[in-house]
Parts: sequence; C-alpha cells; structure tokens
Amino acid sequence: MEVNFIPDILIVDDIEHNIFTLRSLIESQFEANIIEATSGEQVLRILNDRTIDLVLMDVMMPGMDGFETARLIKNRPRTTNIPIIFISAFDPTQKLLEKGIAAGGFDYLTKPIDDNQLVYRLKMYLRFIKHEYLMNMHLRELNQKLIEEIEERKATELSLYISQNELKATNASKDKFFSIIAHDLKNPFNGIIGLSSLLIDDFDSFPVEQQKEFILDIKTTAENTFRLLQNLLEWSQTQIGKIHFEPTQFMLASTTREIVDLVKISAGNKNILLESDVPADIRVFADKNMINTVIRNLLLNAVKFTRSGGRIVLSARNIDHVVEISVTDNGIGISPETFKKLFCIDCNVVSYGTEGEQGTGLGLILCKEFVEKNAGKIRVESELGVGSTFTVSIPETALFN
Repeated sequence: MEVNFIPDILIVDDIEHNIFTLRSLIESQFEANIIEATSGEQVLRILNDRTIDLVLMDVMMPGMDGFETARLIKNRPRTTNIPIIFISAFDPTQKLLEKGIAAGGFDYLTKPIDDNQLVYRLKMYLRFIKHEYLMNMHLRELNQKLIEEIEERKATELSLYISQNELKATNASKDKFFSIIAHDLKNPFNGIIGLSSLLIDDFDSFPVEQQKEFILDIKTTAENTFRLLQNLLEWSQTQIGKIHFEPTQFMLASTTREIVDLVKISAGNKNILLESDVPADIRVFADKNMINTVIRNLLLNAVKFTRSGGRIVLSARNIDHVVEISVTDNGIGISPETFKKLFCIDCNVVSYGTEGEQGTGLGLILCKEFVEKNAGKIRVESELGVGSTFTVSIPETALFN
C-alpha cells in the first residue's frame, strides 16, 4: 500500500519576502506543509510543539543567528536528527560553510538562490526523509510482528521450522540492537541532561571557563551519540533488508576528500593530524554510500583511539585490480582479548577512547557487512601501545553478475 507522506518544512528568515519566495517555490514543486519562523527563538518554540522534517535556515538573523539556533536544535535529543539546510550570502572563503557543518548543518546554499539547485537538493533530502519515515514505520510493524511471533512460537513451537543457527543469529542481532538502545543511547542523554540542568539552575555560579567546558561536553556527547545512532539506523536497515545495493564505478579520491574534511573537525578537536594519501587515478566498483560509511567509521574510530598529538593516515593503492584502502593510526592499539572479539555480533565488546569515549563495536560490524556486500574483505593489524591499521580490499571493476 502506497503511503502518502507529506513532509513538514520549516522556513526560517527574518525577511518576510524571502519566506514568501521560498514558500512559493516549494509549493509549486512539492506537496508539503510549510511552517514559517522569523527568529531562532520562534524556531525553538515551534519545535517544542510539533514535529518538523526539514529546516531551511537563514544564517544572518538579529538576536540568535542561524548557527546558534542549529546548535540548540542538534543538542536536543528529540530534534537532533532534523536535517538543516543553511541559506546565506555567497562566502568565497567558505568560513560560513565550515561553521554550518560544525553547527550540525547538512547543507549550505548561497543567495541569490538558484531555483533549480534548491529543487534538486530538496528532492534529494525529501527522498531520504521519506525513506527514513517508511523505515521507521516498517520497524514498528516488524516489532509488532516480532511480539506476535514470539507469542505464537510459545504456542506452536515455531522452533521446529527455524534452524538453530538462524535463531542464534536473530537473537544476537536483537540483543545487540536492544542493548545499544537501552544502554549506549540512554547513558549519553543522562550526561547531557545532567550538565544542562546544572547550567540552567546555577549558570551564574560557574566561572566562564567551566561553563564552556560543560557546553563542550554536551556538544561532544551529542555528536558521539548522533554518530552511534547513524550506525544503528544503517545497521538495522541491513538486518531487515532495506539497504539498497547499487554498485557503480567511481573515483575514490573525490569521495574520500569530503569524508576527510568532515572528520578533520573531530581530529582537530583532539589535536590529531589527519592526512590523506589517495591517488587521484584510483577507481573502485562498489556501492558508494556503503564505502563512504565504511571509511567514515574507520576514520572516526582512529580519532577515538588516538591520543592528542597523534597522526592518522588514509591511504589507497591498486594491487592487481584490487583496491586496498587503509586507515593507519599511532594510537593505543588493540589488546589481544579485544582483537578476538572484533566484528563479532554476539560478543560483548565495550571499549573506551583516549578521552573516555565509549565504543560498542557496532561500527566495525557494519563495516564488515558493507565490505562483504561489495565482494570485499577487511583485515586488521594492531600492536598494543603502537597503533592499528584497518585495511579494506574491494574490486576495481565489476565482479557481480
């Protein structure tokens, strides 16, 4: 049955004419509910009362500007996943673009707005939002069916029809899924709520530097939790067969450049040097989105387990039409005990980064599944106290029938 999904789009601009222009363009191209706001304060009030699917945010506004508004949106657990597209004047230095990404923005468009470009971007994001909406709806349906099947299993001994290995794999995936929801997603929010409460109740009693430390802790925790949620959503999609596998041939350097630029922000916060050594002529045949997810996870893992002043290198080489992509760090390395549990869905792997960042192992499990889906392999070399190298091998040309 076709679901009629109508997105709620929030347009934020302190100039009424700009809102009217955007509304007219969107309504001429899409079926959507348009909500208007002329200030950051009004945005926050709207988000308290209703659900929004996408925000088009002007940057330069009196009082609270677009970047500050976006950061507050991203720091709220209920609104942290709302895509934000910034709209502002042309910025040849790209400083505003960098600030937009740091504030949690998904995209950045410049004025005067190119109608065709805006329509293209909106189509792309609305397609993603609809897909996420359908996935969540499908997950709810599956959850209800799972409950019904469990009850039915008790009555009809459904185990006669399910092999022992399949049942073990299903239970391991389910346990991992719920343990992350119950523990690894819940705990960070306790920290965010606790620090936020301190700031709200006793803000003026803390020195400015301590206030900044609290805010930075909240921001870091929110970012780490968002990355975990990204992996959780992608992994859950693989479990229910909702990830579309669309391999194409593409140049590796162009796609890794964007990922490296984003991860450099996290690396810079820890004073870590992140370098890329990916030759411009290397190409691969794979699902681009999956490979992006793999590289992003490996780089973020390296940042997590590398000390301040450390170094991370992303490199690639072509060996007999097989492309090897490596992420090498001089971090803390992996203990033999933990090494045995890598990529294991039913192993309880809890690790901590150099600044106490908690890891669940889910990112590596997702990497392994995506790499193998692309007819590739992943291997690890590590020495405790010296560093680690994760290497992904994928074909240069099509191996699929």
